[in-house]
Amino acid sequence: MERVTEPTCWARGLAHVVEYATQRGADRSAILARASVLPELLGEPDARVPISAYYAGVEAAAEALADPYFGLHYIEAIEPAAIDAVGFLGMASRTVGEAVRRIIRYHRVMSEGEVFEVEVDGGCAVFRFTPHGPFRPAHVHIAQMYAADCLLLPARFTGAPVKVLSLRFAHPAHGDPGEYHRRFGRMPEFGAGVNQWAVPEEVLERPLPRPDAGLAAFLERYLDARATALPATNSVREQVRQALAEGLVDGQASLAATARRLRVSARTLQRRLASEGATWETLLTEVRRARARVLLEQGLPVAEVSFLLGYAEPAVFHRAFKRWTGMTPHAWRARAIETGAQERPGGNTGVAKDTRATSRM
Repeated sequence: MERVTEPTCWARGLAHVVEYATQRGADRSAILARASVLPELLGEPDARVPISAYYAGVEAAAEALADPYFGLHYIEAIEPAAIDAVGFLGMASRTVGEAVRRIIRYHRVMSEGEVFEVEVDGGCAVFRFTPHGPFRPAHVHIAQMYAADCLLLPARFTGAPVKVLSLRFAHPAHGDPGEYHRRFGRMPEFGAGVNQWAVPEEVLERPLPRPDAGLAAFLERYLDARATALPATNSVREQVRQALAEGLVDGQASLAATARRLRVSARTLQRRLASEGATWETLLTEVRRARARVLLEQGLPVAEVSFLLGYAEPAVFHRAFKRWTGMTPHAWRARAIETGAQERPGGNTGVAKDTRATSRM
């Protein structure tokens, strides 16, 4: 069987999680044992660990503290130094938008296999975060971390509140959902199939208090060198996701077509996906589900969305969408059109509260 290298992340990220949990009373050795990481590795400046080790450490820490909001509380308690050069580069930027763009540019240095992105649409800055691999409890806590970074950091460092225009999580509701409302000023939509949140575009234009062009240039040179040292390829899972997204546009998203796009045989592709705990069928469903939401929210007719997603007939898409969301495509589209104005600047939105400095932005 062909070997697939697992994505890695900075060991220092796990080190900060362990330190934070230990300060709150968790057993350090138990967390490290769960992550299968030697203690001395966490002290090495440029050491990397498998991303599964980081996820296991987050899960162990959250369980030890019995904290369903570990990600939120962790971010509130630490400083940008938790992500070292990437965090300092963000703080040395001129504006929030410049910081975001730089963090996205060097995100792979911090963590391979995950996807963090932002796009500006209709006066909104829309952030999305996709964790690595099949769902596991760590995904909940890490989505909380990214949401807290994006929605609370600008308020903290610019001194002005941030309107939260939308807040969606892929995971189902858990614990006391009011914890989100207390921090972000609005209740999230759970089970949304995507981790996504939006703020007014003007937030990206806000100046940061300590820009330093010289320091930023130095940190970019350092991070460019670190990025060059990483493997050139992403996980097979992410390559297939990208190929499927492109294939749907071209009407060529079958297993055979996906394999041709990636220049491997269908059998080899299936074998590589299996080594990452994934299948072509599940990834196709994930891509279709995410794309369906976007197309319906744009107001496209259901029959057209069904065609663009490669379904043989609208009835098949109708059944699949209702299975994913509990709603029909028509009902989803009607709700999106009705509430769309409320997710624009000036609508009835929540306001993120000021917190301590965060780690990832």
